[in-house]
Amino acid sequence: MKVKVSLIGLKDMLKFKNLKRNRLEAIANTNIKPLKHYPVNDLANYYHPLKQYLKIESIITHNKDTKSFILVCDSNKTKKLAYFKAGSYISIYYQVGESIISRAYAISSSPKEALNGRYRITIKRKNGGFLSNYLIDNAKIGDSLFVTDPAGFLTYNSIRDAKNVIALAGGTGITPFISMANAIKDGIENFNLTILYGVNKLTDVILKDDIDAITKSTDKVKVVYVVRDEKVNGCENGLLTAETIKKYIPENNKYSIFISGPNAMFDFLDEELKKLNVESKYIRKEKSPETLNSGNKEFSLIVHMEDEIFNIKAKEDETVLNALERFGIAIRSKCHLGGCGFCRSRIIKGNIATTKLNSQNDVDKELGYFHPCCSYPTSDLEIEVYKY
Repeated sequence: MKVKVSLIGLKDMLKFKNLKRNRLEAIANTNIKPLKHYPVNDLANYYHPLKQYLKIESIITHNKDTKSFILVCDSNKTKKLAYFKAGSYISIYYQVGESIISRAYAISSSPKEALNGRYRITIKRKNGGFLSNYLIDNAKIGDSLFVTDPAGFLTYNSIRDAKNVIALAGGTGITPFISMANAIKDGIENFNLTILYGVNKLTDVILKDDIDAITKSTDKVKVVYVVRDEKVNGCENGLLTAETIKKYIPENNKYSIFISGPNAMFDFLDEELKKLNVESKYIRKEKSPETLNSGNKEFSLIVHMEDEIFNIKAKEDETVLNALERFGIAIRSKCHLGGCGFCRSRIIKGNIATTKLNSQNDVDKELGYFHPCCSYPTSDLEIEVYKY
């Protein structure tokens, strides 16, 4: 069999034959220098900075129990705010006396505002709440604080979530959904959002002016107030029951359910959502921290942090994290639920009890690691923690 090879084909064959030699020659003749700077690290540091140093630019009073705080960069230490997905939270660290107290708060502003150098968090007074109440009563314009990078489970993902989202909110649980609604209005997110906002009275609605302005500017966002203690024209009356939710479910279309609010609301909705037969993959929750109603014993804690050792006291009815904060020991923490693993520490000796929200893996438990944010001492403890 005779095979004819064109001149072009012959040249291709010669190139292929000499490919390895030509590559080796090119490498040998190249002045190779190691990279001193990796642009991908800049991107990672922008989205996930270890700390963001901020200050309070302004304080907006909504009522005697609710305020919004506008946070901007402390330009001496942080030049640019990290961008975030709507629905995210930040954990703030704030100096109270000799203690540095950390708590997680949802960002209530649009991601667009982060590009303009601002976060907004909205805080409501809470019975027994420490930092929330302190901020409402004592925080001032110009106060400094630092925060984590934005994080959270209650964000929209077009691959995972349905195009239609039914958001069930109670109290300050409305704040991540206001951020989502703003993101939809700004063209950052693209899905249909129906918010059912449960309140005792219509006057309890937080950021109502923002909500009403958003719903007027886009037909992709709808808000229904579900008022428990009074009948109001244009509002649902009662609780966030399955029957009420059914009225706003899109016909013949899949939908996701997002939930944010007090834990009592979650307990109630767990039973109501069973009546809707929603697949668990379409349900997303952002719970509040839980407490263990323990006694009033006091335990000794030996705390190893890098090359320092502290001897402190911990109460039976406070988390290990809270005990550390009272003594001015700032460790890594984010969600305060036991889910993110950012505060992961090690038990050297002693015993703890954890809330049911603790999602620590079995290997960590077996190796003696624990989450101080949701763990309560049940004996004297010796632990190793990691400085933040």
